Amino acid sequence: MESRTLSFADRFSKIKMRFLIIFWLIVVIVIIKSTLPTLASIYSIKKAQTSFYTITLKENLAEYARVETPPKEWTPLNKISKRIQGAIISSEDGKFFLHPGYDLEQFQDAINDTFVRKKKMRGASTITQQLVKNLFLNKDRSFGRKGKELIMSLMIEKHADKKKILETYLNIIEYGKGLYGIQAATQFYFKKNPDKLTAREAAFLAMLLPSPAKYSKSFKTKTLTSFANRMIASILLKMKQGGYIGEEEYATELNSHFAWEKPQLTEDASDQNIEDEFSENE
Repeated sequence: MESRTLSFADRFSKIKMRFLIIFWLIVVIVIIKSTLPTLASIYSIKKAQTSFYTITLKENLAEYARVETPPKEWTPLNKISKRIQGAIISSEDGKFFLHPGYDLEQFQDAINDTFVRKKKMRGASTITQQLVKNLFLNKDRSFGRKGKELIMSLMIEKHADKKKILETYLNIIEYGKGLYGIQAATQFYFKKNPDKLTAREAAFLAMLLPSPAKYSKSFKTKTLTSFANRMIASILLKMKQGGYIGEEEYATELNSHFAWEKPQLTEDASDQNIEDEFSENE
């Protein structure tokens, strides 16, 4: 009887041990599976200075893959017009060359808007943060995602210089529905290479960025909305103030027109709705 009792206990102990081994294997697999994307992102960030990205569209949304040689559609920064660079920086992140990856003043304003003024949470994201969000994170506006975005932005600023960050950003962001990368954008809207754009054309691309699919309405109708016209004028002014264009060029571009542009229509309700959405995204 005693031997049978011990035998049963031994068998039970073995079953218990196997169960524990299987349980912990499952735990380890789940942990590895959940941390692999983060580890891959950290690896990519550390290689940021020498990295390029291919873009695959899935239902008009981009999926990015890191490569070590530039894809054929990749445009180096020295082949992208200074006007484009100036327009994007002026519109999206005026302190780009000064901050460490985040703009503390904008960050404080966003917190104040959210908790004091009870407005919808806004991004207050720098170009670096937008790059990180596009390449490595989802698009939700949770504090958890913003925390990861901030940490990764500080990391990428450590491992890549500002020119490389700007080059990557211009080559991977969306400029219209299913339209990604500066080369595709300049060809689609103006039938030009990125080094040939005027200041006004560059300001148009910058105007699109808060919501490219929505704000490309002007190109579809071949008529600038009142809102688009005001935003382009505002970006041109910022470009002049930032030293990207001179007074004479500013005056000329302010009063010029795109090759595809028809006379401007009066502002309607839908135009005002777009303006309201821009204010939320700014």
